[in-house]
Amino acid sequence: MSYQVIARKWRPQRFEEVTGQEPITRTLRNAIEHERLHHAYLFSGARGVGKTTTARLLAKALNCHKATKPTAEPCAIDDPAACASCREIAEGRSIDVLEIDAASNTGVDNVRDAIIGNVAIAPARDRYKVFIIDEVHMLSGAAFNALLKTLEEPPPRVTFIMATTEKHKLPETILSRVQQFEFRTIPTAKIAERLRLIADAEKVKIAEDALREIARAGEGSMRDAQSAFDQVISFTGTNIKAEDVETALGLASAEMLSRVVDAVAGHKTAEALAVVDDLVMRGHDLRNFCRDLLAHLRDLLVAKVAGEDGLPDAAVSDRRALITQADNFSESDLVRFFHSLTETENSLRTAAHPRYQLEVGLVKLMEMRRVVSINNLVERLSALEESLRTGVAPAAGTAAPPAAGGGAQEGGGGRSGTPPASQTPRAGGAMKMAEPEVAAYSQPYVEEAPFGGVGGTTETPASPVLTLVPPPGPPPAASAPATATAARPAFQNSQDQKALARPAQGSTIESIKEGLERRSRMFLVIALEGARKAAVEGDELYVEFAPEAKHLRDNLAKPESVKLLREVAREVTGREVGVRIVIKERDASAAQDEPPSKDEEKRLEKQRLRQIAEQDPMVQQALRTFRAEIVDVRRIEEQ
Repeated sequence: MSYQVIARKWRPQRFEEVTGQEPITRTLRNAIEHERLHHAYLFSGARGVGKTTTARLLAKALNCHKATKPTAEPCAIDDPAACASCREIAEGRSIDVLEIDAASNTGVDNVRDAIIGNVAIAPARDRYKVFIIDEVHMLSGAAFNALLKTLEEPPPRVTFIMATTEKHKLPETILSRVQQFEFRTIPTAKIAERLRLIADAEKVKIAEDALREIARAGEGSMRDAQSAFDQVISFTGTNIKAEDVETALGLASAEMLSRVVDAVAGHKTAEALAVVDDLVMRGHDLRNFCRDLLAHLRDLLVAKVAGEDGLPDAAVSDRRALITQADNFSESDLVRFFHSLTETENSLRTAAHPRYQLEVGLVKLMEMRRVVSINNLVERLSALEESLRTGVAPAAGTAAPPAAGGGAQEGGGGRSGTPPASQTPRAGGAMKMAEPEVAAYSQPYVEEAPFGGVGGTTETPASPVLTLVPPPGPPPAASAPATATAARPAFQNSQDQKALARPAQGSTIESIKEGLERRSRMFLVIALEGARKAAVEGDELYVEFAPEAKHLRDNLAKPESVKLLREVAREVTGREVGVRIVIKERDASAAQDEPPSKDEEKRLEKQRLRQIAEQDPMVQQALRTFRAEIVDVRRIEEQ
């Protein structure tokens, strides 16, 4: 006798031998015992899970000659006393049990010849004439229509059993006429138990981890796992180790998967590329490896969410090892990894160089670990705003990234506003920039001081000094020199901070500026300060800009800005005031004859100082770090 493959040799011969489908076999056994048999059944599910096997077992149960009626315990083919009907059905040569391959007989003529033409003929020997239609979804629409009436009201002693892997392709008219049974994929542990039974019977010595790898290779299909077992036996003989299974089936071991995941966790690009090189040298299918890695990531996510108890039996690695690896990642990390690796797996299907595609995909996973989640950024911004409001430094891990520069001074030095050593004058009379003090306060504000040249003798304006001091606390020491305003966050509007930041002004325009500042409209204050002339003339607020300050005019001339100017002017003057904003060229001859006014000198001086401050690297860094704006720039008089 020729060799018979394991999948056929060990096909279940009794209902209790069908692995992983206990609810279905129990329902059929009870229906047979209580004589509640239906005339049409539909078995659907994945490949190799027992649909055709169960159909044959049902046919044997209906026609077994050992009993006077259908029995839930039909004969097994290995039983010497098995009846002729059960033996013929098991061997596929019974004249009363017709197996029809719908994939080869799709047309309406095939259905008429094979089914409709024979359905009226009584069984030749057995109790029931059984039609087993495999892959029934392959029938054409006309064939389904021709089968409808017969399927709904068949002659007595006729049973239809249909099997399909794609139930959704069947018409609703067919589904409504049959009893439906959904076959589930078989758990890996149960496949391993069945393979152990076969290995013991076949005198095959195989390690447990190797048996588990074969069961996992079946992906829930008993037939696929048995075929893989047959393949491994042919490769290595009757003494099988895990390495033999990996080589014969081209599977990635749990060790390789763990190496890749650990490389991603430790950002070890060379290690991940070494794994790919090892896979290529061994001749592994890189797409299969990518699929195994996807399954491993899924197991890590389950371990992260549900813990050890929620892990499936099909997990590649040991449960404790999965828990340990999952601790290196967040749930969002694993989800991003899964989606990115899915794209890599899809691209491997048509890639001209699969190795390159996989290597880039693994490196991409490592780069994704650098990504900061939006929730994390929002939390840090919220902590930053809270520290601005309360003056308390945010907790560790939530503060904004520290700016380059020195930390806060110990004791009262940092709070009193005493300039650090970096503010000491240089030999040429200039001052270098003070570094922001951000260790003690994540969002300091800026204190103002009087202006003047360094020593009062140099014509070159000194570099503006940037000193960030904490929110209001103990009063500064009397001997501490005043510091210059360089930057302040636009949303800082506390009254006590304003009192420190700007002295009270008596003029109408200064009062208007103060009103705008109370409303946190610092851009409008800057625009007014950049104007060539700003004055309340009668019932009109007149603002004049030079042509080069057109951008300031545009900000001030917006409808919402004009409306706000009128409101503030009304509060200051006590009457309705119009707003007129113009751009006017300065008369060259008049400019030569008339000396510049004090306001003009002050404006030009501020413009020069602002240009110096804006170009200073330390000021630019402070503006970026604290998302602030330059409110005012003045020179500090040498003490």
